[in-house]
Amino acid sequence: MLLREHERTLFTDRDEILAVLHHFSRQFQQGESVNIALVGSRRIGKTMIVQRFADDLFERNSPMVPVYFNVANNISVPSVFAIRLLASIGYSFIQANEKPIEQPGGMLNAADLLSVANQTREDVIITTARRVAQEMEKDRPNERMLLETTLNCLEETAQQTGRKPLVILDKFDSVTQLDSFPNIKETLSVVGSILSQQIDVGYIVASSNTNMVKRTVQSETSPLFDQFQIIQTPPFDRMATIEFCRKSLPEKLATSEIIARLFEFTSGHPFYLNCLTTAMRQLHREKISGDLLDRAIYEDILLQEGRIYQYCQYRVETTLAEARGKTTLRSVLLVLGETGRQTLSEIAAQLKRSPGEVRSYLKRLADFDLIGQEGRCYFIADPIIALWIKFAILERAPEFVGYKDTMRRYQDRLVEQAA
Repeated sequence: MLLREHERTLFTDRDEILAVLHHFSRQFQQGESVNIALVGSRRIGKTMIVQRFADDLFERNSPMVPVYFNVANNISVPSVFAIRLLASIGYSFIQANEKPIEQPGGMLNAADLLSVANQTREDVIITTARRVAQEMEKDRPNERMLLETTLNCLEETAQQTGRKPLVILDKFDSVTQLDSFPNIKETLSVVGSILSQQIDVGYIVASSNTNMVKRTVQSETSPLFDQFQIIQTPPFDRMATIEFCRKSLPEKLATSEIIARLFEFTSGHPFYLNCLTTAMRQLHREKISGDLLDRAIYEDILLQEGRIYQYCQYRVETTLAEARGKTTLRSVLLVLGETGRQTLSEIAAQLKRSPGEVRSYLKRLADFDLIGQEGRCYFIADPIIALWIKFAILERAPEFVGYKDTMRRYQDRLVEQAA
């Protein structure tokens, strides 16, 4: 199983999205060829959803074979990427055949790949693994050919076995990191070319880079144009938040008031809910007195050891590292973190830059889903990241005794601006 036991215990809601995925899988089994792009903000729960879906198919002994592959975790030189993808295909067919899985640990090499392929007892996978292993013996293997060979084996395997692979590419946007290799150049073109020729292979891609995925599947110039249906992953609604909190918190802490405050503060974002309820459990075990939710918010967001603090820092720093003009982009974030919603001209005036120049910066930040826009006003899309910028970067975090009023005044201003 892909989901670990504690993840299955805490898995909440998502019945509607799972129903859509199962409906898609039935359509795919009947010969329809619509693929799914599951998008949503970071840490919203997409990975758990697609892993739960794959587990469901295995548990139901589905005639389809779910192949789960985390693209970001497996990014490497293209040859190693191809080996790891082919190994994942092999693992999936072994599990679908209800055989014991012997997975080699660490970095996979050609010998490991052959070992996995032989366990499948599927001729196409074994032949493909041998072809890949032979190519890897060369000083300069043809990396594009390795990737194409691996993807092509999916259709061949389906036709020989009668079992359709359903490939789940998690963190799909990371695949473009292979573009930097000369033999690959445009990874989406490689994927799109092969996908357009496949009849008996289905795809579900999951990504936090919503704008990138929408451009990829909706632009007429994209090799993946019109081949995916986009499904948005929302945060928990109020009822799902109540369910999650009652699973996560001791009964004494899971009061209606506490859960209502958690929902209001996090807007039902599963990651923030998990962080804060985990912090509250720890504080409860340590017999900390007072308002545990306020203490959890303070320690998890405003102190460097906090999980939300570290997430916000990672989120901002990795975005700026990937974007050109990161110093000015950071300045735009600081302006919006300080002031809340601002028009283009107001931001330009504070940065002493032309509106046209600032508009390009705002577009880059929007491409990374950090900036939102309503009417003429721009704002930081995630209010908790805005809060973190305000009190972790722009100002020294207040002491706990005084933080509540300071933070709530800031939040009240954001709410007023949004009204």
